[in-house]
Amino acid sequence: MTIAIGLLMVIAAAAYVAAPFFASAAAPESAGPKPVTASERERLERQKFDAYGAIKELEFDYRMHKLSDADFAAIRDKYAVQALEAIAALDAARAAQPRQVADGQRPEGHRPEGRRASRIAFCPSCGVSVPARAKFCPACGRSLREEAVA
Repeated sequence: MTIAIGLLMVIAAAAYVAAPFFASAAAPESAGPKPVTASERERLERQKFDAYGAIKELEFDYRMHKLSDADFAAIRDKYAVQALEAIAALDAARAAQPRQVADGQRPEGHRPEGRRASRIAFCPSCGVSVPARAKFCPACGRSLREEAVA
């Protein structure tokens, strides 16, 4: 009797373990892309970050003459492919996601009607070239905000 119960438990466990193999072959694939879950997005971000780090470390080793030209090129290509795959998957997921805008919020990069982005290239007081997104002139310290509004 114990042997029969044990055998029944082994068969049930084997069927439970093997069920995904048979179910995935029988299930038809949907035509549209699957939405990317948060954990999948984190995995792709990690893959991209790790590939970038590996390339940076590889370039350091190459500059220290620890790698030959052929080894450097082969390994760098491998990591570049990994990074590009992750970036492509993230871009596809981002494009497939519908843009969600809450009440009172604007999508990124959206400006209200009638307002244009203005950038001052030179300070009106001293004429020094001003970096992008600067709020004050680096030479004279004058506020550039009032000039952008006027």
